[in-house]
Amino acid sequence: MTMMESGAPAPDTTYVAPRIVVMDVPRPLTTFCEFTVTGRVAGSEVDGAEVEVCAAGVTRTGVVADGVWAVAFEAGALTHRHVGVRPITGRVMDASFNCAEATRWVTIDEFVEGYVHVDGGFEVTGGAESDGELIATGELALGTHEQGRGLEVALVRAGRDAAPAPGAARGTADEYETVVTGAVEPGWHHGEWVARLPLRAVHAGTYRVRARLVDCAAASLTRQMVGRPFTLG
Repeated sequence: MTMMESGAPAPDTTYVAPRIVVMDVPRPLTTFCEFTVTGRVAGSEVDGAEVEVCAAGVTRTGVVADGVWAVAFEAGALTHRHVGVRPITGRVMDASFNCAEATRWVTIDEFVEGYVHVDGGFEVTGGAESDGELIATGELALGTHEQGRGLEVALVRAGRDAAPAPGAARGTADEYETVVTGAVEPGWHHGEWVARLPLRAVHAGTYRVRARLVDCAAASLTRQMVGRPFTLG
């Protein structure tokens, strides 16, 4: 006699259509910053299904596992053109090709750009072509994208005739040659920076200090300043 004949209950095979139960969108959202949209989905055939999230026209995907899903958007996925009140839509299709979706409206704020400044004075210990070092200082503001910033400080010099390369505006990176890169001391995120530049391989001559605030999201967000010329030797 089988289990069914003995009166045991048959397994429940009732089909349940997919439904997005919860969709959490971080607020506020800011252009160029990374974020993750998470949620829960119900249904009898949703585990392993793909979830598609469209944020202001930018789409990324994830997979349902035990009814839970998360879709990550990398830094730079949302740019200046996405600013404003925009829809965030999550969509899932189960194994029977039935779909469910949910939409949240959020405000995407404009990215606040940072800046960097090089102070006019420097402290030199030793001298050029020695074991000395140049201590440079300055100020900066990280803007909105605090976690995606990096600071690079270098000793640079102009070209042979100290003129910009053809097509390059004065004060751009194209104008200068990097001589040595400095070590930036911890704590620069708080608004002031200190960098130590070794002078062992530096010959006597005229130089400048260049501070460059880089951004992992996009090269276009890099900001830099080249300080006034000074003489070593």
